[in-house]
Amino acid sequence: MSKTTKRQRVSYTPTQKKMIFALASMVGMRMLGIFLVLPVFTLYGLQFTSSKFLVGFAFGAYPLVMAILQIPMGRLSDRIGRRKVLIIGMTLFSVGSFLCALPPVFPRSWQIWELILGRLVQGGGAIISVAFATVADYIEPEQRSTAMAMLGIPIGVSFAVGIVIGPILAGWFGTAFLFWLTGLLGLSTDFLLTRYLKNEIPPQKAPAPLSDVFSHPALIVYGAGGFLINMFSSTFFYHFPLIATGQHHLKMTQYYTLLLPMIIISGFTMFGFSRGTDKGWGRPLSAIAYLTFIPAFVLLFEPSWLGQDPSRLFPVIVAGAIFYIGFTGLEPVLPSLVSEVAPGASYGTALGFYNSVQFMGGAVGGPLTGALANFPLDRTMFVMVIAAAIGFLMMAVTKSPVRTETAQE
Repeated sequence: MSKTTKRQRVSYTPTQKKMIFALASMVGMRMLGIFLVLPVFTLYGLQFTSSKFLVGFAFGAYPLVMAILQIPMGRLSDRIGRRKVLIIGMTLFSVGSFLCALPPVFPRSWQIWELILGRLVQGGGAIISVAFATVADYIEPEQRSTAMAMLGIPIGVSFAVGIVIGPILAGWFGTAFLFWLTGLLGLSTDFLLTRYLKNEIPPQKAPAPLSDVFSHPALIVYGAGGFLINMFSSTFFYHFPLIATGQHHLKMTQYYTLLLPMIIISGFTMFGFSRGTDKGWGRPLSAIAYLTFIPAFVLLFEPSWLGQDPSRLFPVIVAGAIFYIGFTGLEPVLPSLVSEVAPGASYGTALGFYNSVQFMGGAVGGPLTGALANFPLDRTMFVMVIAAAIGFLMMAVTKSPVRTETAQE
């Protein structure tokens, strides 16, 4: 039987559908909380300090802890079960969100540090690898990219909703209100997990040794690719409010006029990337996605280099649309590629490694961007363009992973 025929005949069972619904709901609620704050975080942080570096560090503190805890959380889920770890992580995320709302009640000299503390605790909700590992537990490899893309649907919806209403709510009630709302959304996911995700018995088979998990060069490459896309995301959203408000004088309540076109376009292309990966095109599609970041960063920081007027908003919209075509394309593809090379008993560990390195990109990207913000914008552009070229080369030269029976257990 050919692989194509097999793909056509595979469909999701009722158990698989319930699992996907539970995880998609959890991811959607959690990411809505993140995206509500994302477009206005830089301006929020600058209320508490004049240091752009410290604001960048606060931006990156969340993914820093996420990076540190992905492997331990993934490893723990391989041993005690996915649902327990998901609930623990989401509770920590909510507590950290509440702490991020409290800097205004502290003395001026403490405020930025309290915000950083809140972001560090918020990062304790390091459950992305566990969510994707749960997909790998339930879904056959031939349908895994599409299932992971289904987790991307609520991410896309949350992004579209969050970036539109987040700045509006911040303008009405203050940015601290968004963190209170984020914490409540996080707690609501515990209810969804308890109701819709079964409390599975941990597998009797011990997770594969770490040396086996990390013995695949492709896994290292895919992790490095995840590092780059989160670094790119930190850079984009650090500068977006500075460009939109500082250069073009837009109010926060007007951000949606720029961001919505980006999301609508990337929402269509994301599923094209996912379906292509299910057909075995994941690696070349990933290489193409990294190439898209190059014109995106040139248009964002130096649009005149491509014949565009820097005083107009058009190049910002085009830059964002191209950026999110690459970003949303890579988000479901890279974890799927990781799951193909991971030992079957250690999906959580392998995906934990991938997400650790991915979130480290955000942890590095925040303070790096904050430091580069003290120089002309072309400095940041050069760094990001070179990084995108490296991403393209990594995907272009890496051999396609070969599935084994062990990897499909």
